[in-house]
Amino acid sequence: MEPVKRWIVIAVSFVLACVGCARQAPVTPSVSPSVSPSTEAVVIGTTTDPTIKVLAELYAQALTAKGRAARIVEVDDDTNVLVTKLMAGDVDLAPAFAWTAGQVLEVDSGDPSTLVSDLATALDGQVTVLQASGVDHGWRYLAEAPGRSLQELAATDLVVGPAAWAKAPDGPAGLASVYAKKPTVETVDDPAARAEKVRAGAVGVFDGTDPAAAGLQPVDDPLAMVAIDPQVALLNTDLAGDDVVLDVVQQLHGMLGNDDVMAIRSKAATGDLTQAVSEWLSANPLT
Repeated sequence: MEPVKRWIVIAVSFVLACVGCARQAPVTPSVSPSVSPSTEAVVIGTTTDPTIKVLAELYAQALTAKGRAARIVEVDDDTNVLVTKLMAGDVDLAPAFAWTAGQVLEVDSGDPSTLVSDLATALDGQVTVLQASGVDHGWRYLAEAPGRSLQELAATDLVVGPAAWAKAPDGPAGLASVYAKKPTVETVDDPAARAEKVRAGAVGVFDGTDPAAAGLQPVDDPLAMVAIDPQVALLNTDLAGDDVVLDVVQQLHGMLGNDDVMAIRSKAATGDLTQAVSEWLSANPLT
């Protein structure tokens, strides 16, 4: 049988400078026994973000189907905490968003085409960054009808978005600096309530995988203000040679896009996430 084709892994050995101090790899006592990766459950980190929960469940079920035990643990939304847990071995694998992680970790990246590699360069050698899937968590400006543009926003236009967007570089601050526009801004965290305001005439801002935005029309962004936020996987470097883990992530990332995540989130909202993911994997089996 041919060996599993390894996926391109972006691994680096630069020290991450973050929050005023450099990360250091944890020291492993010499008395600790060496355990084969295949005999231990893969610990998958998730956060409160609905899309991260979907991706973590996909990893877990796909690994289990390949004969690898896996379990999911919830971690803090702060990427610093996640990286620390990956370095310490408390978490083995976690979905993340490259732009969001880069902002938290203060990664210097001004080119969308090098965003993922810039993140990898900034991360310590104890964390491996796997290439992006087709999922983009970046903000989407949407309207009820087509034909609207950020360049034509007026002060009387209402733009509604979640609290996270209100503080983002491509939120109100970006509208002011890139487009010289200062529309009326309202923070609405509930996606369904936000969608109702859009249907009443407002411009709404949703993350790229939010099913509440279904049916709404994109608002033109001619100056490319909105940042992409591709989904990547962060992997404990001890598992960087684990063919099963790499193969599962590679296959999932090759299939997944925003529509897939939105469909799973929609089903999970009216039922059970585990079942929704199971149904998606049944319809999209890994080889």
